Amino acid sequence: MDTSNWTLRAEAVTLPLAERFTISSGSWDAADNVFVRVGFQGREGIGESSPDGRWQESCESVIAQIEAVDLGELAGPFDLEGLGHLLPAGSARAALDIAMHDLAGKLASVSVSQLLGVAGRRLPPTSLTLPISDPREMVARARRLADHPVLKMKVGFDGDVDAVRAVRTVFKGTLRIDANEGWGPEEAIERLQALERFDIELCEQPIAAGRHDSLREVSAATSIPVFADEDVSTAADVAALAGVVDGVNLKLRKTGGIREAFKAMAVARAHGLGLMLGCDLESGVAATAQAHLTSLVDHADIDGPLLLARDPWPGVGYERGMLVLPLGPGLGVEKSQ
Repeated sequence: MDTSNWTLRAEAVTLPLAERFTISSGSWDAADNVFVRVGFQGREGIGESSPDGRWQESCESVIAQIEAVDLGELAGPFDLEGLGHLLPAGSARAALDIAMHDLAGKLASVSVSQLLGVAGRRLPPTSLTLPISDPREMVARARRLADHPVLKMKVGFDGDVDAVRAVRTVFKGTLRIDANEGWGPEEAIERLQALERFDIELCEQPIAAGRHDSLREVSAATSIPVFADEDVSTAADVAALAGVVDGVNLKLRKTGGIREAFKAMAVARAHGLGLMLGCDLESGVAATAQAHLTSLVDHADIDGPLLLARDPWPGVGYERGMLVLPLGPGLGVEKSQ
């Protein structure tokens, strides 16, 4: 195939965090992400993904996948669907998919949301995250964020019910929780029933992925809506969760980019499932790509850049929890000085 019109570069970049980020399964002081630049006839798009070891990914493996791709097999820079035939769902395809959408938007002189036909729609507010820490610090952080409409509190640790109770004394807005597979099935039912009195909007992934029968029992045992996260990547995964959970949390890193995310959203809607669009520890590149899609979902969790010590690619803006899309073309991100 002819690749003379294309350029492709991928590199790993370490993004230091503003403070340690802890969930039930681990802690991070920095995010090691992959940035991709795709060029076509002198124009360039940028993409990003955050490889996750839980999905057997590393920066090295993702870069190797990207560098093995022959972009000459695509029909051109607007063949956005074609990447699905070159790479499986996951971080490598997500980074390339984002870069291709950025490039296509720039070539067409429109923003990504305009390119997708979803511009001008109302965006849901994003949650800001309360990572696991000393309960007193979790309360202090919630107090500092009391003027934001939505917080997402990480749970799945001993004393988490008491921590939620304490946070509720200082935060009166919408509160959602995320166990990141941190409970066993019986424990999840016990904790969720204990948490019902605190007006919890939803709970993400209460138990380990791959146990749909147990997850169905947990969902049925509580009035708190249960959303799958680690259990769902693609549209096929969404279909398999119909009747198991109340909703799904999609991320471009898991779906393999925007194209599959669209399909997964359509399947979720067809099955009456609630929709959340989430993020990883990432810069404005990946976060802005996801923000361009948030008008299509019920809940947004796009606060990754706010957790960084410094965002090298500012894009989506934040006004007390409200997402503000940058002007196009493409993603609308710019390299910080």
